[in-house]
Amino acid sequence: MPKGDSYDYRLVHSMRYQKSPLFQVFRRLGATSFLWYNHLLHAVDFDGQTKEQEYWAIRNAATLWDVGVERPVEIDGPEGFALMDLLTPRDMRKCAIGQGKYALICDEHGAVVNDPVVLRMGENRFWLCPSDSDVHLWAKGVAVGAGLRATVRLTDVYPVQIQGPKSPDVLEAVIGDRIRTLRYYWWMEAQFPGKIPVLITRTGWTGEVGYEVFLMDNSRAEEMVNLIMERGKPLGLIPAGPNHARRVEAGILNNQSDMDLTTNLYELGLEWQIEPKQRFIGKETLERIRRDGITRKLVGFEVEGQPAQHEFEGPWTVYKGGTAIGRASAFVFSPTLKKNIGLAMLKIEHTKPGERIEVQRLPGETRHQATVVTLPFIDPKKAIPKRRLDAS
Repeated sequence: MPKGDSYDYRLVHSMRYQKSPLFQVFRRLGATSFLWYNHLLHAVDFDGQTKEQEYWAIRNAATLWDVGVERPVEIDGPEGFALMDLLTPRDMRKCAIGQGKYALICDEHGAVVNDPVVLRMGENRFWLCPSDSDVHLWAKGVAVGAGLRATVRLTDVYPVQIQGPKSPDVLEAVIGDRIRTLRYYWWMEAQFPGKIPVLITRTGWTGEVGYEVFLMDNSRAEEMVNLIMERGKPLGLIPAGPNHARRVEAGILNNQSDMDLTTNLYELGLEWQIEPKQRFIGKETLERIRRDGITRKLVGFEVEGQPAQHEFEGPWTVYKGGTAIGRASAFVFSPTLKKNIGLAMLKIEHTKPGERIEVQRLPGETRHQATVVTLPFIDPKKAIPKRRLDAS
C-alpha cells in the first residue's frame, strides 16, 4: 500500500485494548492482526494463510476461531425474564432452558442495538452472546429505568468457534459422540479430558455446521485450545479468523457495518423477529413503519469480473444512472460462486432482483457494474447448518 494512503497507519497499544485469556494462545498459533471488538482484541489474520485457504477449510474441513469478544452478558434475578421481554421482539417463552435464539435488541426507534445469540440458562437467567456494541450498558439502563429486580453483568467467559463440516468430528474426538445429539441452537455442558469444564452451543457465523465452546475456567485456556488443535489437526482443522466471504454468502449480517442504530428491522428483512403480542422497546415505532412502509431496503448484489483484490474497508457508494441511491456495506469475492458479491442498503425503488446498479469504493475509482439479487446467496433454508448429525 503506498505511503499516504488513508489506510496506511498503525494502531498503538493501550490499556483500552483488552486481551482475553485466549489472546496469547492464538498469538502462538500464528495470529498476526486484530480488530478492536467489544473492547477486546480479536484475532482475524494468521501468518502464512490466505482468506481463500481459510474459506475452503470452513467449507470442506474445520477452522478454529478466537471469539472471546463474544464474552456473554448475563441477565439474572427475579425479573430477568421481564427484562428480556423489554429488550427483544422475540418471545422468550418459546425458548426453553437449554436452548438459544438469535434475537435482535431494538432501541426506541426500532433500530438495532445488538443482535446476540441468547442462551436461556434458567427460568430468569439468560446469556447474551453479543456482536460489537456496549449492549450490557443498554440492558442495564433498561433494567434501572423500568425498576426491574434484574442484574446485568459481563461474565468472565470467553468462547472459541469450531466451524465447518468436520467440526462435529473434531469435538467427537474430544468429548465423544454425545456431541452429535446436540441440536441446532441448543447448548450442553461438557468436560474436556483433564476435567476442563465447558459449555458448547451449536451455533456459528458461517452458514456451515459449527459450534461455540465456552471455557468455564480461564486458567485452562491453553489446555483447551491445544486439545482442540491436537485432536482436530488430523481432520484438517486450522486456526483462522472470521471469514466474510462465507458469512456474506449465507446472508449473515454484521452489526456496526450492515446494520446499526440507523437501520430498522423492516429495512433489514428481519421483521420475522417481531412477535405481535410482545411488549418491547421500539414496538410502537415498528408498528408505524409496518403501516407506512419503508423507503430503503438491504439487498444482495453480484458483480461479474475479476476477484476483488482488497479487504473491504468502509461503505461503498451505489449509483444508478449517475445518481447515488445507497451504500454497500460488503464487497467480497465468493470462491464458491466465482464472482464478487455484496450487501447494500438501497432506495426501495431500486431493490427488485435484476436491477442494474454500479458500486464504487472511492471517488475517481472504477464503478463496478452489478445486479441486485435476493438473499442469501447460498442455502436459503439453512439446510447445511441445521442438518441432523445423529442419523445413521
